[in-house]
Amino acid sequence: MKKSLFLIGMVFLLTLTACSESSRAAIGRWIRESGGPAAVEGAQVAMTAAVEAAQTNVPIARTAAAVAAATSRPLAGTLVAEGVPLAETLSAEILATGGPLAATAAAEGLEALGTRAAQEPGYRCPADTYTVDSDLNGLVDISGAQLDAAIATTVPGSPLVGLGEAFANVGRLHNINAYYIAAHAAWDSAWGTNAVATNKNNLFGYGVTPSCPYDCAVPFGSREESIEFVPAIVKTDYLTPGGRFYNRPTLAGMEPIYSGNTQWAEGIAAIMNLLRQNTPCP
Repeated sequence: MKKSLFLIGMVFLLTLTACSESSRAAIGRWIRESGGPAAVEGAQVAMTAAVEAAQTNVPIARTAAAVAAATSRPLAGTLVAEGVPLAETLSAEILATGGPLAATAAAEGLEALGTRAAQEPGYRCPADTYTVDSDLNGLVDISGAQLDAAIATTVPGSPLVGLGEAFANVGRLHNINAYYIAAHAAWDSAWGTNAVATNKNNLFGYGVTPSCPYDCAVPFGSREESIEFVPAIVKTDYLTPGGRFYNRPTLAGMEPIYSGNTQWAEGIAAIMNLLRQNTPCP
């Protein structure tokens, strides 16, 4: 039975490979509407993952399928045994773990046709390593959905999940690293769980001082409002030459005035790296 399901899956994969873009779309619609196995697994996710794998490495898919079918070995095992390079696509994780396409894609927080992987198979996530001296100005090419998935992986159940689009939008608006914005919020709000975040929607400790840790915190009407307001102030006052508190456009430059906590810059840099590492990417 497992072998039959495997062969059916590979026929589907190779059919997509051979088809034109319009034909792939038609096949996908038929599968989603048919209520077949792919629909049960989550047709959009399965289809996108399969198309990604096929478009990226057609010869590998065909060769591995033939070998796996002939030997009754799983596709993942066949590729690993043959030492096939996996090209760092979504299929790399699928094949390395042996997980099914749909389940792996869903576990990584990818929403099929809306991801950069589906639209641009060659896309790669930023590979920077952040330090307290990294320039916080500049865009990071990630989506709100990717940020949400990274937050959910780093701290499951965090109230910050769902705010990824707000972090990403503000980063684009002010030309600030979105990983920094999300990491700053995570550090100063205890991942959205402290009293200032819970009762005042203040994710950035704005207005807080060591002697006035709660009462002096500025209240906001919503968490999104704090995300819109505070990074704009940070951009003007801390990250722009001539700003009131400008030293250097880095965490180390901000720390003495914004926080005064000698662990603040290192803590935020560490969270930035965790979020980057946990970002679902092809």
